[in-house]
Amino acid sequence: MRIPPRLLVAIASQAALAQTPPPSPAAPSAAAPADFQFAEDPAGDPVATPLPPGKPWVPGWCRWDWRAGWVGQHNTMVARTKQGGIETVFLGDSLTQGWGSEAKDLFASRFAGPFKAVNYGIGGDSTRQILWRLKHGAIDGLPARLAVLMIGTNNLYDDANGGSDEEIARGIATCVQALRHKLPKAKILLLAILPRQNDWFCGRVRAINAIIANLDDGTTVRFLDAGAQFLEAPGKVKASLYNADQLHLSRKGYETLAGAIEPAMRALVREPPPRSSPPS
Repeated sequence: MRIPPRLLVAIASQAALAQTPPPSPAAPSAAAPADFQFAEDPAGDPVATPLPPGKPWVPGWCRWDWRAGWVGQHNTMVARTKQGGIETVFLGDSLTQGWGSEAKDLFASRFAGPFKAVNYGIGGDSTRQILWRLKHGAIDGLPARLAVLMIGTNNLYDDANGGSDEEIARGIATCVQALRHKLPKAKILLLAILPRQNDWFCGRVRAINAIIANLDDGTTVRFLDAGAQFLEAPGKVKASLYNADQLHLSRKGYETLAGAIEPAMRALVREPPPRSSPPS
């Protein structure tokens, strides 16, 4: 059977399209449009309802079984925000929360005092929980000069917070956009996800960090990747900088992280704030 020439051309065109690789995902943007809106919350009660699965850019409450305690921590932070006297806010998961345990005195002397910083890290949080907290008053009305964000490692699991590398990067970008929406006068220091545990995790961390590095706009948002200081070799973390789980940081790990981020914070606010007592 003779195939008409026009059909041959169409078949050839379809074959060429099939062989063309899909376009790379667009670099995420840190810009917060004037009409920025949070995605809708899942249906249910944050205390009584287990978190339904959702994309990393969709707000969500605590994934774990301590939902009531998590909401209580959030409410405590909302109340602290209303007290005022805050110029810098650290937002994140247990790695941020750990400044209050493994390195409490270090945080007080290097951040809480000089930068009037507070620690709003909650263990187990992913991008979804950060977005929920930002949406529900965590920093409303805060005249902050600086926000320090490290988030994403808890999106790496196959659970209600999980996603592909590109989806997690989009979730982090949405957190940055939300911060710019809530704190329009603040600078943002976006910290890379730190290496962890093994080559599988480290590989995903590298891929996500490579995408979110594009959020650095040279003015309002600064991306800082201190990960090389936490690695002995590709896929192998420095044991002395981590606790036994090779995920959470040791005291020495927090010292290393502080040494990396403090100069970046000072550069973002241009002049070092006067040394003073930490906010109560």
